[in-house]
Amino acid sequence: MKIKTKLTINFTLLVAAILAVASISVYLFSLRYRQYDFYLRLRHKALNTATLLLNIKDISPGLLKIIDETTISTLRDVKVWVLDESKKILYSNTDSASTAQILPAFSYMRWTDSNFRTKDDKVYLCIVYNYNKHKYYVLTTAEDYYGMAELKNLRFILIIVFAISMILTVLAAILNTRQSLQPIKELIRQVDEIKASNLHSRLSMANNKDEIAELAKTFNKMLERLEQAFETERMFVSNASHELRTPVTAIKGQIEVALIKNRPAEEYQRVLRSILDDVNNMSTIINGFLELAEASTEPARIKFEKVRLDELIFAVKDDLARQNKGYNVYVDFEKFPEEEDSITINGNPRLLKIMISNLIDNACKFSPNRKVTVKINYDENTVDLKFIDEGIGIPEDEIKYIFEPLYRTRNSTGQVGSGIGLSIVNRIALLHQAKIEVHSVLNKGTLFHISLPRTASEAKTEVKALIS
Repeated sequence: MKIKTKLTINFTLLVAAILAVASISVYLFSLRYRQYDFYLRLRHKALNTATLLLNIKDISPGLLKIIDETTISTLRDVKVWVLDESKKILYSNTDSASTAQILPAFSYMRWTDSNFRTKDDKVYLCIVYNYNKHKYYVLTTAEDYYGMAELKNLRFILIIVFAISMILTVLAAILNTRQSLQPIKELIRQVDEIKASNLHSRLSMANNKDEIAELAKTFNKMLERLEQAFETERMFVSNASHELRTPVTAIKGQIEVALIKNRPAEEYQRVLRSILDDVNNMSTIINGFLELAEASTEPARIKFEKVRLDELIFAVKDDLARQNKGYNVYVDFEKFPEEEDSITINGNPRLLKIMISNLIDNACKFSPNRKVTVKINYDENTVDLKFIDEGIGIPEDEIKYIFEPLYRTRNSTGQVGSGIGLSIVNRIALLHQAKIEVHSVLNKGTLFHISLPRTASEAKTEVKALIS
């Protein structure tokens, strides 16, 4: 069953229940009021008759009967008897035959106080009337024809109103449901039009405050993640194919040339060394792409733990010293930590090591003296790392592009590299909610300032890197 049908049925049933309760309540209150009103009018009629009979000496039962018959009253077919203390009939407005038939109905009533009972749609009322220290009984009975007719008319009106209201309710439910679900139908139409070729499209939100707008916002966030994932995959394939094509072509060409004819062993060794260089370059590129993919992983999939940054920096320093004998890495504490936790953050040690290694390697590689100074500072909330070199610098107009994959500045021509390292640095910084500031002067050096929060959360993903 569609939601549209469910909502229509539920709304109709709810309104039907409310109308039914309201109609029944009106009818029951009217019935109760009719009974009470009829009782008061009947009592008033009986007491008036008794008062005339007992208070006026010159009035006879016959005259009183004529008065009763000619008096205009809303009561119909009222029968009244006045009895003395010994229950002898003093007055009756009906004949003796009717009296004999009706009086037995009063035998079940109390004679000690005024009371009434209802039987066969008739009301039987017994009133104890005291006059001149004598006790009298006033008996009366009648059927509420007018009241019953009014109730019957009321029932008919309530049924008609209920039926018309239900028809209007169904129509209103259909129109309301259609109007309420129209934004959802529009949302479905927009989602259905989004394909892999137009992931950049976003769902429009006419109203930015209701739940459907929130659903559209959630869809848009999901589309952003999907677009980013598709773009990352496309970029990875494109960049990998572009970067690997050159060394593969070079290796293939060298092997083909070497196989054209027999050559001396020394020339084969030279070719193999050249191929080895190309293979090492390919390995560097592949590892860089793998690290870039790992750095692009959602934070929820990366485990964070307590990491002491100075120990990590010294470990990177030792690794790079073994791989590159000419690198000179100096570590300086701007403020010496009095406690171990002062320079400890919540992060992923493997990714942080990759980030620090790339920054140190870049600083040494682009500095003529192969020297970099790493300064460590901290406060209550962050640990600051500064990587300072005396290298070729970065052109001011290119600083904003250096974190893009495969981007290389115009003054880095001739230097070995793939342009992936700083992309990896930026991704890892984002995952750790860190801020990056870059200051550089051409031919004088570059400063990378990374501010790492000490309590980075694994759950947060929306972090912006500051580049200035």
